[in-house]
This record gives sequence, C-alpha cells and structure tokens, in this order.
Amino acid sequence: MNERLMIVDSDYNVRESLSNRLRKENFIVDCVATLKEASNNYTTYIHDFVITEIELPDGDGLEFVRKIKKLNPSAKIIVTTSYPSIASALKSLKLKVDDYIVKPFIYDEVMASLKQILRIQMEKEEIVKEKPQIKQSEKFISIIGESVEIKLLLEKIKKIANTPTNVVLLGETGTGKELFARAIHEASYRKKKPFVAINCASLPDNLLESELFGFVKGSFTGATFDKKGLLEIADGGTVFLDEIGDLPISLQAKLLRVIEDKEIRPLGSVTIKKVDLRFISATNKDLTEEIKKGNFREDLYFRLNVITLHIPSLRERVKDIEILAYHFMRKFAIKMGKDIKKIEPQTMQLLLKYSWPGNVRELQNVIEQSVVFSEYDSIKPEDLPEHIKTLERVMDKRKEIPVLSIEEYTKEFILKYQSFYTEQELADMLGITRKALWEKRKKWGITRTQ
Repeated sequence: MNERLMIVDSDYNVRESLSNRLRKENFIVDCVATLKEASNNYTTYIHDFVITEIELPDGDGLEFVRKIKKLNPSAKIIVTTSYPSIASALKSLKLKVDDYIVKPFIYDEVMASLKQILRIQMEKEEIVKEKPQIKQSEKFISIIGESVEIKLLLEKIKKIANTPTNVVLLGETGTGKELFARAIHEASYRKKKPFVAINCASLPDNLLESELFGFVKGSFTGATFDKKGLLEIADGGTVFLDEIGDLPISLQAKLLRVIEDKEIRPLGSVTIKKVDLRFISATNKDLTEEIKKGNFREDLYFRLNVITLHIPSLRERVKDIEILAYHFMRKFAIKMGKDIKKIEPQTMQLLLKYSWPGNVRELQNVIEQSVVFSEYDSIKPEDLPEHIKTLERVMDKRKEIPVLSIEEYTKEFILKYQSFYTEQELADMLGITRKALWEKRKKWGITRTQ
C-alpha cells in the first residue's frame, strides 16, 4: 500500500494505538497532536489520507480539513469527534469528508472505513484505465511550481490551448517541454484525440520517415505488411515534435507539405490521406541560427513557430527547487517503501546552490538516488551525488573565476567527472541522452577517458 497518512488527535493513546495498527497495514504514518503541527506537517508532505479529530486543543479540525481540500482536493479524509452534532456532521458533509466517526471508536471501524475508501478509489482508477483518452485530464496539476515564471507560463497556456495554432516550446534539456506540450493538448478541444510524441533526434533518417508517414507492403525490403505512420495515428489530435532542430532537411520539406495541405502519403503508396493535426515543437537550439547555417527551412520555421513559449530553466525558478525536491522525495519514498519524512536543511542548501544544468530531470534523478541511499528518515548531504556534495569546496576554489555559462559549465562537468562515471550515469546527471553527450564531446573535441 505505502500510502502516507496523518493522524491528528490530542489523545496520545489514540495516536499510538491507531498508528501501530496502520503501519501493520503498510501505511506511512505521521502523528501530530495540534492544529498548528498538522498545518506545518501537511504543507511539507501533502498526505494522501488524513484522520483528524474535530475538537483539537488549539482550533477546529474542520478548518484544517478546509485547508487540506485547497492544497490537495484528492486527499481522503476521515473526521472523528467526541461531541457529535448535526451541525458538525452537516459541515463535514459540505466539506466532502469521506467518513464521520464518533468516539470512542474501535480500530476495526477505522480500518473498515479506510478499506472502503481505498476500494472506491481503485474502482475509479480502473474506470480511468478503461478510458485512456481522459487519463491525462489533470496535467496542469502535474506541473509543479509556485514561482512567478511558472504561473505566468500557465496563464499563457490557458489562453492558447483551445486554439488550432502551432506552438514552439524553447528551453534547455530537462525543463519538461513534453510535460507542457501535454498540458496544452489536455486543455484543448483535441484532448479526446491522440497525443503523439516524436523525438526527431532518436531515430536514423530512413526510420524516422517511415515512422512519421508509415508505409505499404512491398515499399522497401522488409516491408512485409502495411503500417500506419504516427502522423496518421495522431489524426484529430496533437503531434509533439521534440528536438525539431534535429529533423533532417530532407524530411522538413515533407513536414511542411503536411502542415500546408493537411495530407500525408505513406511510403510506397499512391493514396493521399487527409489529416487534422496540431503541431507543438520543442528545441533547445537557436532555430534562427540553424536557418542561417542552412540546417533548417525558414518556411517551415514560420509555419511551426506561430506562438513561442519559453520554458524556464530550474536556475530561473529557484523558488520551485524546494517544492520539486519534496515532491520527488515523497514520490520515490512511497515507491521504494521508505519512511523518509524530510530533506535536511544542509542538504537543501546544497540543492539550492547547485546550478542544475540538467534542470528538473536532473533534480528528479538526484532525489531518486538520494532516496535509494538514505538510511534514515531524512535525506542528508552524504546521500547526494558526489558532484553536489563537494559543491561548497568547488565554489570556494572558484571564487576568482567568472560565472560560467551553461555550455561552459556542461563542458567542465564532462571533463571533470567522465573518468568517474559511466556514459549513462554522466548523461543522467546532466539530464541529457547519451547521443546528446556524444554530440557535445564531438563539438568540443573531448576524448573519452574510460
């Protein structure tokens, strides 16, 4: 189960007995006695389940329920009371609590209530699984952040989402461009149609063309059956072209024709098929520079780049680092069955000082690794990767060195750590693919040391 649950009760014996019983059922349990403790604790961990007493020594437990519902509308809440009344029952009903239990209660009564709540939740999840078109309906919720930069970006997404306009997302590797593309799709009238993500840098030119346009039997050696292309599969929906700057020039002309004529022709076929598609493209390259170099078609650029959104790097949204770190900590602690409750202040200071060249993806990898290595109920500095643990010493040595650009930092990072880590580990730390790592080495003339 491994769900995180909070017990808020002024009675020590109730807290201890109930928490022991719940831990045997594999809940991760936090116990507090007052409204103040509950508010502080919930803001940090965002529990899945809460069992709270209404008559708390420093306030009304139902006001705490109101706060929970604002922070996490999907939280499951059981309220308990020693003084049942129609007024408190009606107030609880209005707040949509999951159960109202009168004290003194037997623990089997609480367990039965929790199991019923879990059963209803599982039934809802099964319905969602049977309807994949609405599975991503809460993608805005999954964009985590309280920074001004993220709030402004979400406001723009709300304005453009329900239009047919093509969009280009600009941002560094690891900033979550696909997540934002999905958010646009899910907020649009196309949300019940497919969202198809295509990485233009991950496949060789010949395979990419057949993946995009499909083929008919006999169109080339090995084509023993007809296959639909991704553009046809996405008909009516959204196509997300990641790393659009790496799309081969030969395919750029064909893509331009799809956008202009709204039709495709599979390889080897004489039949034209009409398609209705919205294109969201993403790149970490400067496409205007690529146009000057002859690597990208100007006419395609203007067709794709009707609206441009800049996805901020993690360095530009420092306020979100702590929020994201706790989100990932909770996610991986539950996944691995660990009772990790917090990130030590010294650890958080290191996370806040680090420049995050791999952005949110790198932060997620670092927190996952830290949860794996943590042997306590918190993430300590020693649980972090070596290059972040030694950050303070490195910073001391570099006091006289000018601030590095992201490209310069990435280059130094590769030079310094490539002899200590495997290719995959190094790429993960930087939040890039192994192919991108190879391309950066080639660009800078860096030779592998292992």
